[in-house]
Amino acid sequence: MSQHNEESYEKAIHNAKASMELSGFTITQEHMELVRAKLKGEITEEKFLKKVLEQAKKR
Repeated sequence: MSQHNEESYEKAIHNAKASMELSGFTITQEHMELVRAKLKGEITEEKFLKKVLEQAKKR
């Protein structure tokens, strides 16, 4: 992954996190790492959704 892509991902994640927090949601480090892994192609869409559902059920 290029440095440009990494910077773009981080900027997008930061903006999304700020937007979600303004709407009253709490974004954890675990959420951030999961999104990063998906954006970098380290996990599949299926695994991403599975982990998101698991986290949602914990709450």
